[in-house]
Amino acid sequence: MNQITHAPLDHTVSNETAAPQTTGAAKPFNEDQRLAALHRYQVLDTIAEQAYDDVTTLASAVCKAPIALISLIDQGRQWFKSRVGLDASETPRELAFCAHAILQPDIVFEVQDAHLDPRFASNPLVTGDPGIRFYAGAPLVTADGLPIGTVCVIDREPRALSAAERKALQSLARQVVAQLELRQVMAGLELESMTDPLTSLWNRRSLDRRLQAAWDLQARERSPLSLLMIDLDHFKRINDALGHPAGDRVLVQAAAIIRDQIGHDGIAARFGGEEFCVVLPGMDAETARERAEQVRRAIEGASWPAPNVTASIGVATAVVDRESSPNVMLTRADRALYVAKREGRNCVRQFDGWS
Repeated sequence: MNQITHAPLDHTVSNETAAPQTTGAAKPFNEDQRLAALHRYQVLDTIAEQAYDDVTTLASAVCKAPIALISLIDQGRQWFKSRVGLDASETPRELAFCAHAILQPDIVFEVQDAHLDPRFASNPLVTGDPGIRFYAGAPLVTADGLPIGTVCVIDREPRALSAAERKALQSLARQVVAQLELRQVMAGLELESMTDPLTSLWNRRSLDRRLQAAWDLQARERSPLSLLMIDLDHFKRINDALGHPAGDRVLVQAAAIIRDQIGHDGIAARFGGEEFCVVLPGMDAETARERAEQVRRAIEGASWPAPNVTASIGVATAVVDRESSPNVMLTRADRALYVAKREGRNCVRQFDGWS
């Protein structure tokens, strides 16, 4: 076989000068920071998205390669956010060409013939399916300078990229990072729009959405669903006596207590003013009442910036019938809360009818 002529560009990794390595790439010196940056994007194991699929389609077309990937290098694997010409969704990290590419984030890492490169000649991805001979990967480098993966192209024949193809691959890598950054910003904006800025609990808009999802689940699976409506007793007196900053501190502390007492069993939200709402998927009436009592005692027993902070709590449990809805369930919990306040406050009452 004739020897492949290497492109005379400084940023091409030559097969002849590469140090032999057959057990996978070394970890980058900043591996911990690199993994933290990757995980912040919350993109691993997400579904296919058109914006990323467009990139691999372009990479395959521009570089005239049958396989194109957006590869993200996790702790022990490489996972493909998008792929053209390959069925696998991930491979072990020790087999990943891209794990070598991220070690030099300022260049396109190029292997012109994997059969001639001692680092890859015995790699199962070379000796078996998909039969890699040529690889080129442009690192995905975050704004902090951390390489998290690549946009790469693969061929089953030995070859080299042209200067224009190499430049295009780097441009596509920058577009992927820009898309990841935009995705993160949008997720942050959505989170901000769904949370209460004072207490950091979910807000009313988010509560409506999550209650509907829980309602649909219990209707589909015939599973229990309960709801707590929590009101801080005589909260207006705190604001009048100590001022609104003290009232805000009480709200923040109450929210933290509710969150701690509910844990992962429910969804806590600020309903409005001094009222909170907790959705309890999978929880029956008796257990929900016990949990409500647990919350009430925790609030009563806490140390407060204002004296005598207590809470009244109404409990409602879903009744599956044609007339019912999440909104009706809220009304039932509100009715139970009304009864708790009418009967002296600092107590828990369960909805048992409208009379």
